[in-house]
Amino acid sequence: MSTVSIIIPVYNRANIVPRTLKTVVEQTHRPLQVILVDNFSTDDSLVVLNQFKIDNNAPDFEVIVTQEKQQTASAARNRGMQFATGDYVMFFDSDDLMDRRLVQKYMDAFQSSPRRADIIIARRNQVNDVGEKKAMPIYKKDIIANHILHSVLATQAFCARHDFIKKIEWNNSISHWNDFEYGLRILLARPIVGYLEGKPRVDVIYGGANSITGTSFSANHGKWEVSLRYMNLDVKNSNLIDKQRYYDLLAYRLLDLAAHYEREGHPEFAKPACQKAYSMLNKKWKYRKVMPWLFKRIVKGKRGSARIARWVIN
Repeated sequence: MSTVSIIIPVYNRANIVPRTLKTVVEQTHRPLQVILVDNFSTDDSLVVLNQFKIDNNAPDFEVIVTQEKQQTASAARNRGMQFATGDYVMFFDSDDLMDRRLVQKYMDAFQSSPRRADIIIARRNQVNDVGEKKAMPIYKKDIIANHILHSVLATQAFCARHDFIKKIEWNNSISHWNDFEYGLRILLARPIVGYLEGKPRVDVIYGGANSITGTSFSANHGKWEVSLRYMNLDVKNSNLIDKQRYYDLLAYRLLDLAAHYEREGHPEFAKPACQKAYSMLNKKWKYRKVMPWLFKRIVKGKRGSARIARWVIN
């Protein structure tokens, strides 16, 4: 049986992470290697992780607890990779939940992959702060473009072959949307991609006080933009043929972020983000004039803006 390494960074999640770890223990697949990286928490997270190791460490369920001083999830995940010995690697967040057959389904998908897939992508439920679930679709066509629009390779949404993923490090300089940038670099490496069909197998806690995402974009203004700047550099340094198309997609994501700033009552954050987004757009692009309308639509909370953006970009 193949060993799967699951890497989970933890920072000040003493009251939250036990729920996540319970879903890891309940996985039907063995053997597992669970690597818990405390990001020098100031609460009792490290105590909780060490107790989890005492309670659950076994020959077919190896638990490693380590620490990383640089307080970004990217640095913690890179630290975890130093200990990973599994044939496959998964990253997971300390507030999200796994279906008990998630790992087994990944292994089944790898085994049935006709072209020896490098990564398998899973569907997710997005769970809001009152527990309502929304099943997120999987986008299989034009995957790089759809990742830029929809974060297809979110942290919790894929499993990778160790020999493939070990060559791609997380960017320690990015504190927010780090998986957004990491996922783009994974796809730019041109992996063979497979998909986990069927119902969503991951619950991603989105929004609210207990979510890593937080309660607003404005609270972390400037940090999201760092990821987008690196993604522009990733595209620039890639061998993509139509790079301007991907710059336009990234400009839309920046415009979308600006609209959220505006919606949250912070036009002082929205204005420079909008200006930067327009400067990134191709001046000859025939749909450029649609962007102000899209901005207003997002500010008003209208649905369908991502669908419209896909149509416009295509």
